[in-house]
Amino acid sequence: MLTIHPADPHRIAVALNVTIDWPAVAFVGIDDGEFAGSGGLAWGADKCWLWFQTSLQKPEYARPVLKMARLLLRKAVQLGESEVYTVKDAQFPSSAKLLKLVGFELSEIKDGQEVFIWHSSQ
Repeated sequence: MLTIHPADPHRIAVALNVTIDWPAVAFVGIDDGEFAGSGGLAWGADKCWLWFQTSLQKPEYARPVLKMARLLLRKAVQLGESEVYTVKDAQFPSSAKLLKLVGFELSEIKDGQEVFIWHSSQ
């Protein structure tokens, strides 16, 4: 069963061999003791960004991912953000659909990547 836990962004960066050098809040998903993915909010380039990374892909993860995305958007609003950006994961065809279900819309294509934006209805 998938469970989601708060995590240290630096530890996630080290574990995944990526760079997280912006201020961030992060969470990890654990499924039966295995790392399933991570996500959170990061602030950089004068924007607030929502990010997700998956290591295990299962159809039953869609609902917890949507729930976590909504929770993170509420957190962004609590922290004063009225817009949140994310980049569509081109690796997964369902990425755009999931983003639209959460309320994101295509903002621009930058450097070949589709950037989506979410607007708060404060």
